[in-house]
This record gives sequence, structure tokens and C-alpha cells, in this order.
Amino acid sequence: MRKPIWSGLVLCSLLGCAGASTSTSGDSSRPAPQAETPAETPVEAPPGEQQSPAAVASTPKALRVTASPSPKDDIIIKGLELQGDTLVASVMHSGGCKEHTYDLLWKGDFQKTAAGAAQAELVLAHDANGDACEALLNRTASFDLGPLKQRWREQNKSEHGAVELRFTGSQATVRYAF
Repeated sequence: MRKPIWSGLVLCSLLGCAGASTSTSGDSSRPAPQAETPAETPVEAPPGEQQSPAAVASTPKALRVTASPSPKDDIIIKGLELQGDTLVASVMHSGGCKEHTYDLLWKGDFQKTAAGAAQAELVLAHDANGDACEALLNRTASFDLGPLKQRWREQNKSEHGAVELRFTGSQATVRYAF
């Protein structure tokens, strides 16, 4: 009977599930982990199955057009998936003690690739809200690309087209066809 309780206590102290009060390092300056919003909490896939990023995507946030899009806190784009006009991004970053937010930013203009195709340079902005915790988090964020499609249609006077989406600070790209 003692073994499962002891194992649970050791695991809990290693993972920090009881907060700073059970820390063995003596560092009580780090805040206790807070509950995360449902939009950020991934749903576990059954054992042996890999989960699609779309399975955990919440209501998509609209792409924001801004004069000077710039990143805020560090983020790694692990994967991109298009579902109609929704971009689903699998991301990784540190944190675990505060709520994190994500925005997809765009300057509002199109460039041309070397092959002459339209492309848009986007910024996946991550705001850690001052989270100093160091857990490695895997999250999914979804974004509505409607504003980009509308701008393309206005400029090109056509209903259908394709734009290569490139992301500042990343090698990740995805072709958005509509």
C-alpha cells in the first residue's frame, strides 16, 4: 500500500503538481501552475494513435491585418494543416503557469515567389503573459484566413486562387488554395 502512495508523491514533486509549496529545490519564487483554458488543453489520443491537430482546435481566431506584424515570445511551429479557410497550427513553447495566447498577423500585402506565385508573409505571435515556468508545452491554435482570401479576391478580381503562406522565423510553409 505504501509503494503507490510514495510513487505518487515522488511523481507529484517531480512534476510540480502540488505547486511551489512542495518544491524540493527551495525556490518558492516560481508561481504555482494555473488551470489552462479549454482551448489550450489538448485532448489525449487513444494509445497507439496519433491525433490530428484539427481534433483539438478551438473556434478559430481571425487573421489580423496590422501595419507592423512582429513576434513577441518564442514559439516553434511544429505543423500546419489547412481545413477550408481555417489554418490549424501545432506549436511548442515553454510555460505552464499562466495562460498563453496566439495571434496570426499579416501586413496585408502579397509578394511573388521565384516561380511567380502569390505568397503572404505571416507572423504567428505568441504571448506568454510573463510565464517564467519551463515546462515544454505542445498546443494547437486555429485561425480564420478569411481576411487574406478577401484581400486576394479584391486585388485579383477572381473568386479562386492560391497563396503560399510563409511564417516569419520559421521554415514552415503551406499552400492555401480557395
